[in-house]
Amino acid sequence: MDSKKRQPGYTLVEIMITIAVLAILVSLAVPGYFQYVVRSNRAEGIEALMTAAACQERLLIRNNAYDADACEGTTQGGHYAITVVTSNGNQNFVATAAPQGSQSRDGCGSLGLSDTGVKSAGGNTGALASKCWGGKHGSSET
Repeated sequence: MDSKKRQPGYTLVEIMITIAVLAILVSLAVPGYFQYVVRSNRAEGIEALMTAAACQERLLIRNNAYDADACEGTTQGGHYAITVVTSNGNQNFVATAAPQGSQSRDGCGSLGLSDTGVKSAGGNTGALASKCWGGKHGSSET
């Protein structure tokens, strides 16, 4: 009786198939994860713009004018730089959140908020701005 006993373990083909399946799963999951991260970081920029607008409104109440040098800076996570530009004798303002670092790959670009409540994304106030401010841009619903 000279029969070969099969040794326990995996063949090279089985291991290669497993690696190929894992590579496909990772290639599908990673871009979705990065889109999620960019969208969640965008919320930080929107929050900072709302805070800057509230700060400007407080200045208007106190000083009867907006102040371009106040309420600027970088968001807590460092994903956006907030700038404020005034016009019309400091009676109007536009606050802008410019993406920084890895956030710059966000398709929304710079987010903006004016003293009249006009929201923009990438310099536009249309459908893209609505999607970006609503958290939909970059999701499967776009």
